[in-house]
Order: sequence, then structure tokens, then C-alpha cells
Amino acid sequence: MRRLDYLVPPAYDGRKVLHFLRGGAGCSYTLVRSLKVFPDGILLNGVRVRTIDPVHTGDIVSITLHDRKNESLYSDIHVPILYEDEDLMVYNKPAGMACHQVKQKQQGTLANVFAVHCAEQGKSMPCRILNRLDKDTTGAVLIAKNAFAAAALTGHVDKLYLAAVSGGLTPPDGLIDVPIGQPDRTDPRRCVCEGGQRAVTQYETAACGSGYSLVRCILHTGRTHQIRVHMSYMGHPLLGDRLYGGDYGRIERQALHCVSLSFMHPVTEKRMKIQAVLPQDMQKLTHNCVKR
Repeated sequence: MRRLDYLVPPAYDGRKVLHFLRGGAGCSYTLVRSLKVFPDGILLNGVRVRTIDPVHTGDIVSITLHDRKNESLYSDIHVPILYEDEDLMVYNKPAGMACHQVKQKQQGTLANVFAVHCAEQGKSMPCRILNRLDKDTTGAVLIAKNAFAAAALTGHVDKLYLAAVSGGLTPPDGLIDVPIGQPDRTDPRRCVCEGGQRAVTQYETAACGSGYSLVRCILHTGRTHQIRVHMSYMGHPLLGDRLYGGDYGRIERQALHCVSLSFMHPVTEKRMKIQAVLPQDMQKLTHNCVKR
């Protein structure tokens, strides 16, 4: 359970609790609606209040975020924790681990690992992953511990990736803005196609090796397999990416790692940057590279 207190500024004097929660406190409509069912969900100066009641300068509006049961099965796998506080958690996900359970995979996921961690602290909460990575993509994964943090950060997390791709890109830096779709729903592969969703990837060549390049990628949209599809479309599939035609002689999985996450903390309003060290298989690819 997490309680957050807000001081009402003069700009909201005389306005409704709802207006302050949606504006000054930055709560989503869905969160406000869910808070109303709890006796301590929304308080005004320590007393339960309706969302239509007025607030005044200097009042304290409080919201109480109740933990919900986490139905995830448990796991004994250790995953490095890069950051944790009452609202957020960041893991450095290894290769071979899915983020969430699916019908075919109920154990050994990051959600299972999170469930174990919560249980060890005597807590239970759903696993709200804000930047899901593919099973064999490594790196920083951000989890919101409550609905407020999840709503505040959704769509507001800057992600930096490092990819090892075949050959050298021309131009070495650029912006890929072509749509991605999934023509065959029975086939997990995506492709660049008309009628797909807009997908924008900014890339910058960081170093060059023998027959491959290390490329920094920033996602301006969040499509499934976006970097993998865009690099393949450019004629430079990721090393190890069997799904999109990559050479797997140097690495056995797609060479893609989420290097860092940057965001404004939803409660402290402090600018955060969480970095994730490269796994050993990608570190080996960097050893013989020449930086630009």
C-alpha cells in the first residue's frame, strides 16, 4: 500500500477534487475511478471526500494506492536489480527470459521474478512492465509498482538501445520512418508494409567491426520487433536474429540490448537515468570494434 499527499496550490482554490487529481496530481481517470472504491482511496485533510467536493488553497489531498494480488507463479531465477524505490523497479533482464507469462510459458518469466521479490517483502502486486523486451533482447526493464506510477510514465520513458548489425549503414546516422505491420497473424514476423502502424527509429553508428557495426537506436514509437524489422528493412539485420535473416555466427541470439531508460520520476519529479551493463555475449562484439 502506498499513500501520496499533495498540497493544493492557489490555482485550484475552489475547484473540485476531481479537477485537482486529474490536473495537479496527474492522476488518470481510470486511477481516480479505482480509488473511489476504497474508504481511504481519496482523502481531503485526512477525511474521505467525494470527487465533486471543492478543495482550497493549503488543503492536503491524499490518495492511497492499494496493492492488488499478483497471480504470477514464482521463480528462483536471480535477475540483477538496477534501481528500486516504493514506486518503481528496474531489472537488467537476461537473454532467454520472457517478460510476461503466455499460455506456452508460465514459469521463468520476469513477472515471476518480480512476484518472488514482492513476496519476500510481504507484498503482492501486479507486474506493470512499461517497456517490454523480446525474450532474447537484454537490458533495462522498468516496472511500475502502482497504478499511479504506471499511468504517469506510460509513453514518457526514453529508451536507448545498442544493436550489432550486419555490414555498415549508409548513411551511418539517420531516421527510419516506415510503417510496420503483421500481414499474417499466424506468423510472428513483422515487416514494413502499407497499412501498418507508423514506426520511427533514430539510429547512430557508434563503432565498426569486421563485417558488422554497433548502432545506437532511439525508439520514437514502440512497435513489436521495431528495431529488428527496421534494420532488416535497411539491409542490415541484427547479428543472431534468425527471425529476420541475421548472421548467427558471432552470437546465438539477436544482438540487441536496452542500454538505458530516462524518465521523470512520477512522485519526486526528479529526472532519472538508469543504465544497464552489456551482457558478456555483446561485450565480446565490442572488443574488436573501432569507435567513430
